[in-house]
Amino acid sequence: MKKNLVTIIIHMLLLAFTFINRVYAAEESPISQFLGSPLLVLTAIIVIDIIAYFYRKIRK
Repeated sequence: MKKNLVTIIIHMLLLAFTFINRVYAAEESPISQFLGSPLLVLTAIIVIDIIAYFYRKIRK
């Protein structure tokens, strides 16, 4: 239980740090950079983990 919560917190922190690290003053918007990067896959994995976590909580 605590391990899952810690994992979710670590994922959220890593996601926040990647967004902070990806801020550029370029012509492309941050959304365009995000959609063309591996961050989209990472975000999808994290969202799936969070949904699975809450689904298991509800099922119990």
